Amino acid sequence: MRRWIGVGAGVVAVIAGLLIAWRVFLYDPYVSAGENGVYANGCCGTIELRDGRILLNGHKSVRYVVGRDDGGAFVLPRHYVGAFPYRRFEVDGSAAVVNLRLDRLPTPGTITLYQGSAAYDFKRKAPPPPN
Repeated sequence: MRRWIGVGAGVVAVIAGLLIAWRVFLYDPYVSAGENGVYANGCCGTIELRDGRILLNGHKSVRYVVGRDDGGAFVLPRHYVGAFPYRRFEVDGSAAVVNLRLDRLPTPGTITLYQGSAAYDFKRKAPPPPN
C-alpha cells in the first residue's frame, strides 16, 4: 500500500511541475488595450503593435505590455527599442528599457520613441479597406 501512495505522490508532483512550467513559460496574460495597428515614421520605417508583440519594419519582434503612469499611456517593450535616423531601429537586450509613449488609449494616433533627448513620432496608418 505504501508503494502506491509513493507513486501517487510522484504523479501529483509531476502534474504540479507541468502546471507551474505552463504558467511560467507558456501562459500569455496579454489583454489588448486598443493599441493594435501599424505606425509609420519617415526616418525609421514602421512599428506594428499586434497582441503583445512589436514588429519592427516587418522583421524584429519584441514582446510588450501596455501601461499607464503620470505621463500617460505607454508601451513597455521587454528589451530596449530605439529609433535611429537612417539606421531604423535598435533592439538591445543589455540597455535599459524605455517606455514608448502613446498619445491616448484606446486607439492611439501616435507612438513616440526616444533616442536620448530626440523624439520620433510614429503616426498610425489607416487600416486597409475590408474586402
